[in-house]
Amino acid sequence: MAKKRSTAARSGARPAARPAPNTDHQPDAGSAGPSHKRHWLWSAVRIAVLAAAAATAYIARDSPVLGLSSRADDPPKQPSQNIGFMAQVLQKSRGQNICKPEGFVSDTYSDFDSIEALNHRVARPLDKLVHTKFFRTLKVDLYKPCQFWRTEGSCFQRDCIVQPLDASEVPAAWCAQTIDQNSFGPFLRPEYTDRDFAVVNDETYGDGVWLDLVENPERFTGYAGAGANAVWMSIYQDNCFGVAPYLQDTAGGWGSQLVNVDDKTMPFVQPPHKRRELTPFLESLAEEDHGVTLPADVPREYRVFYRAVSGLHASVSTHICAEYFNATSNQWEPNLGCFISRIGAFPDRLQNMYFNFVLLTRAIQKMEPYIAAYDYTTGATKDDRAVKRLIPKVLKVVNRAGLMFDDSELFLGPSGRALKAEFKDNFRNISRIMDCTGCEKCRLWGKTQTLGLATALKALFSYPDRAFRGRFTSLDFKRNEVVALITTYFQFSRSLDAIEMFRGMYQNIVTDWRASQASLLPEK
Repeated sequence: MAKKRSTAARSGARPAARPAPNTDHQPDAGSAGPSHKRHWLWSAVRIAVLAAAAATAYIARDSPVLGLSSRADDPPKQPSQNIGFMAQVLQKSRGQNICKPEGFVSDTYSDFDSIEALNHRVARPLDKLVHTKFFRTLKVDLYKPCQFWRTEGSCFQRDCIVQPLDASEVPAAWCAQTIDQNSFGPFLRPEYTDRDFAVVNDETYGDGVWLDLVENPERFTGYAGAGANAVWMSIYQDNCFGVAPYLQDTAGGWGSQLVNVDDKTMPFVQPPHKRRELTPFLESLAEEDHGVTLPADVPREYRVFYRAVSGLHASVSTHICAEYFNATSNQWEPNLGCFISRIGAFPDRLQNMYFNFVLLTRAIQKMEPYIAAYDYTTGATKDDRAVKRLIPKVLKVVNRAGLMFDDSELFLGPSGRALKAEFKDNFRNISRIMDCTGCEKCRLWGKTQTLGLATALKALFSYPDRAFRGRFTSLDFKRNEVVALITTYFQFSRSLDAIEMFRGMYQNIVTDWRASQASLLPEK
């Protein structure tokens, strides 16, 4: 695990400046004697040597072949792409004549500004859609035992516990086939098919609890400690193909971020007041090896996998910080320090949230005919009418976004089939790891959003485009997969809304500081 940077590096201190050049002898501009020529030649040689050294250091810094990493006593380097991206996102100002940041999202055909614009158009109908009976009702196997390690037990704090639905509130058609699988011996229905990217718990039989997702929102629960972080640690260490060269030791699960995995206190941090100090601040805060989070020789399929997992992790963190419980005021409120601490230290996660929104957008575009024709009947007349009105609105906005991600570029060539099989196995494993979360509400949202991403991956990589045209006879999507897909899309929409909210909070800090400084100036 990489060492922490020195105090000087964290505070942004610069190494001692080189001595100023000798100015004892300064020939005049018209001098053309031998002494002046020798001085000019010697200066040229020094400049060439320094330029070559600088170029070598720059290449070595970013070269996955050389594998060099920065040390605490190295001179400051240019901010990484990930840190630059986060600085652009936080510093973007609306309605002001400033340079507009581009901030392209890696492995997509879009930039964060265009993605936010799409979210502005889709967020409102999507919000209304997930509040209808069809999309807010889901059956989840919350009490499936963890297969990987012995858990420490469940979190029994008030905000960890879910409130199940009464059976009378669930349409009979969704649960009419409930059976005891144990009575079938070796002929149990498999947990997944070859096309699935996750374990899919069919709602029509087996174990599970019916839940109202709106009544059990994803937010801060107080769930913390080693058990909360073991889930993400296991996901990154054992299932991400080794593409993350450094696994951070700061808290990475749900719940309180005031405790690291080693139980040491980690207070929240606040961004600087001055805009010009933001990038150096993020650089010193970041626990990444100067942005080399994904070596250049890693297959694109592995990068997509890592971005999907990292983006989910970041989205969970963002929801927690956006609805953080302030024990002092006894109110749920956004916590900018929480967001900066959780995302600022790992700026690749910010970009990966945008990536996941693009991935889900592309999956919904591909599934558009199927989603449009799906039967959303629940028996609740008002909600059923709302779904018929809202589904076309969402699909229309999504389709107008154009191609933001091209799934046809992945899993090609002779190794494509083997890569896809490995991809599926690892993502299924992640869906199982979610059973190890000790907080009921965290497990609910971990399983739901993992299934949502897995449904998107299934649509993109298990079926050709033609399968979503005609009578859909080859398609196999369960009701809970459709619900999870749309719900997860909404969760990432919420995350992008929260990013804009945190951006506004940061810009208010900058504005207030400038105003306070102006008030200190003497009156003329």
